[in-house]
Amino acid sequence: MIVHKGPTRLGEMRLDDCTQVVVMWHVQVSTQALRAALARGIEFLFLTRGGRFLGRLSNGLAGHVELRMAQFRRFGDASIALNLARGYVRGKIENQRRLLLRYQRDRQDDRIATALVRLRRAQESLPGAGNPDMLRGIEGAASREYFAGLGRLFKAPGIVFRERLRRPPPDPVNILLSFGYTLLAGALHGMAEQVGLDPYLGVLHAPERGRPSLVLDLMEEFRPVLVDATVLRVFNTRTITQQDFVWPTDDQGAELEDEWERQELDATDASDAGADSADAADRQPARRVLLTNLGVRKWILAFERRMEDGLEYPRLGCRLSYRQILLEQVRLLARHLLDEGEYASFQAFP
Repeated sequence: MIVHKGPTRLGEMRLDDCTQVVVMWHVQVSTQALRAALARGIEFLFLTRGGRFLGRLSNGLAGHVELRMAQFRRFGDASIALNLARGYVRGKIENQRRLLLRYQRDRQDDRIATALVRLRRAQESLPGAGNPDMLRGIEGAASREYFAGLGRLFKAPGIVFRERLRRPPPDPVNILLSFGYTLLAGALHGMAEQVGLDPYLGVLHAPERGRPSLVLDLMEEFRPVLVDATVLRVFNTRTITQQDFVWPTDDQGAELEDEWERQELDATDASDAGADSADAADRQPARRVLLTNLGVRKWILAFERRMEDGLEYPRLGCRLSYRQILLEQVRLLARHLLDEGEYASFQAFP
């Protein structure tokens, strides 16, 4: 896979070393490259300049009809679906709690301490949630507490995070969170298809046209681990700074907001729609800040490095990268649906 800009050769990668190609903004891909990649199971994720999901190209679902039949059958059982959805929420809250606790040991911040207590109470209330709406309510309240605590951990000058907002994200932290969730969703979507699951039928996220509900379900436990922790790291280590964002002038802002409105607000946000219960969905903040091209490259590099970080995966008793752990969790769900074991969420930050 060779990348050119005009006559200049920017780089190359062996196809055997590639699992996904992210195509952003005005980039062309040759038919020859598409054919060679698809023949090897490499998928293409198409994003706008701002990092919002437009679509994906892959070689389709694996030929595992029995697994998809089992998925539809077991997800149609209310008790099975509810138990699985409860596990997703429990795993997400536990990883949120562990991330805050990891930093709280050194800071002893009262707001974080409050968030930790309320997250624990949210976990304790999960057994009493009798339907998915109740689970989503618990998850949303827990996420509001979590993000309030997370905002206390940003120490870089000028970087302030008060709450999770999207569509469009109005500040640097929210921009990287949304961008990261899009990249994570793209990776999991391909893995679900690779294993043979239907990405559009989930249990926690209600089925909706164009929404990969199963992908959003599987993302929950990994959001704090792979995206939130990475956003915190790149800002606090000054890997990404305010100089990697653009605050347009009034004239530029109107033009850029028109472009955002045309390209993104009218498009189906399949990677993030309905995925953040803690978002203030009834508010539509103005588009005030943009990630620069250099910032985009820095963020994708940081995210990919996080995906390749290794740690012990208890189920196999060996060290795996996070990318490999994502795939193992998808396979674990598939085995659960085939009555070959139980699904349990992955817990990080020991």
